[in-house]
Amino acid sequence: MNLNKLLLSLLTALLLSCTAPGPRIIGHRGCRFDGPYENTLASLRFALDAGVDAVEFDVQLTSDNKVLVFHGPTVPGLERDIRETSFSDARAVVLPGGHQMPTLKEWFNEAGKNPGVPLIMEIKKQLSPEKEALLVDLAMEAVGLLKVEDRIEYTSFSESACDRILAKDPSAKVIFLASGVYVPTAAWAKEKGYKGISYDLNGFLNHPEIAAEAKALGIETTLWLVNDLEVASWARKHGIDYISSDFPQMHTSIRK
Repeated sequence: MNLNKLLLSLLTALLLSCTAPGPRIIGHRGCRFDGPYENTLASLRFALDAGVDAVEFDVQLTSDNKVLVFHGPTVPGLERDIRETSFSDARAVVLPGGHQMPTLKEWFNEAGKNPGVPLIMEIKKQLSPEKEALLVDLAMEAVGLLKVEDRIEYTSFSESACDRILAKDPSAKVIFLASGVYVPTAAWAKEKGYKGISYDLNGFLNHPEIAAEAKALGIETTLWLVNDLEVASWARKHGIDYISSDFPQMHTSIRK
């Protein structure tokens, strides 16, 4: 982005911030760029210290059925799929910046230092339906054991994962993820029992009616990835509830 365009974006965002409340800000994978390596305890702390309204993170299942906070699927250094890597091998990997893949216990303990901030857990698609179901079960078990049910929101591109979460806990907040031209309607999400939809800009632009429909139905909307202040302004104009960004500090610094 050139300097003039950046200044124009900043001015637009500042003017809008004076006239209307903006979307709440989600730290995508804690933070993804201009901060500690994604999905690490340091990235979680970075996002929380930046003042985000929620933190999104990913969970994967190792080959020996352990849950780790990691996006993947490729493990840096090993060049192997996390889903085909043992827990001990994955934990031994030194991520960029000297970090380690966290367990859910470690992640929730760190998040406990800021107890009011929601945690959005993305259930990543697995190599088989059975593995995906097991990931859901183990992740939800950890949430219960560590007593963070009141903070957790679940999200996934997998409809079966979302449905399994609700089958196990009908009160769970489930947000369906999708991207591209063909995304489900808010009415579909409402019928499924989902509390929110999380779509990329392509999805919302091709279906401009979805944001208003979702608001009328009481379905939360999230736009990802919002790494540009002009897109953040678009989200505000169209009544989007949350924006998810790789640069959460860019958005939180404006409203401070």
